Amino acid sequence: MRKILHKFLRNESGAAMVEFTLIFFLLIGTTFAVIDIGYALWQWSSAEKATQLAVRQAIVSNPLAVDLEKFDCNNANVVLGTGCNDANATTFGVVTCTGATKTCSGGYDYSTTEATRLLTRIQQVYPRVQESHLVLEYEDLRLAFAGRGSPVASVTVRLVGMTFEFLVLGTFINSGQIAMPDFRATLSTEDLSSSG
Repeated sequence: MRKILHKFLRNESGAAMVEFTLIFFLLIGTTFAVIDIGYALWQWSSAEKATQLAVRQAIVSNPLAVDLEKFDCNNANVVLGTGCNDANATTFGVVTCTGATKTCSGGYDYSTTEATRLLTRIQQVYPRVQESHLVLEYEDLRLAFAGRGSPVASVTVRLVGMTFEFLVLGTFINSGQIAMPDFRATLSTEDLSSSG
C-alpha cells in the first residue's frame, strides 16, 4: 500500500492540464476586467461630452423655465436703461429645473418641449441619458439693462443619478450598480432666447 501511495504522489501526468486551467481562468478574468473598465471609461467620457454638448445647446435655446427669457429687471425704483446690476433692480436669482420631477423653482413652469429638444441632442452622443438625469440651473448674472426684457444668465447643466453599466463585472460588484459622479458644465448666454 505504501508503494502505491508513493507512486501516486510522484506521478506528474496531468500537471500541465491543472496549471493551464488555473492560468486560463486568471487570463479570462483579467481580459473581461480590462474590457469592462474600458467600457466604464467610455461611458464616463460620453456622459462628460454629452454634458458639454447640452450646455452649448441650452445657451442658444429657450430655457426650460417657461418665460424666463422675458424676465426684465425693471421695476418702479429703476429707470429704463439702468443696468440690472443696480441695487434696486429685480433679479430672478437662481432658477433650477429638474427633469426627474418636471418642475422649475421660482414659480416658473417646466417646458417639456425644450427638455425634449435638449434631450434629443444629448442622446446623439450618449443614448443612455434620460430626462430624469437632467438638472438645469439658470443664474442671473445681472448684466442686462432695465427695459430690455432679455436677461443674461449663467447656465449650468448637470447629469445626475446615472450608473455604470458592466458587461461581466456587474455580477460580481455591488449588484452591477456603481453610481457615476454628477457631471456639470457651465456657460453664460448672450440672452435666454432662441428667437434672437
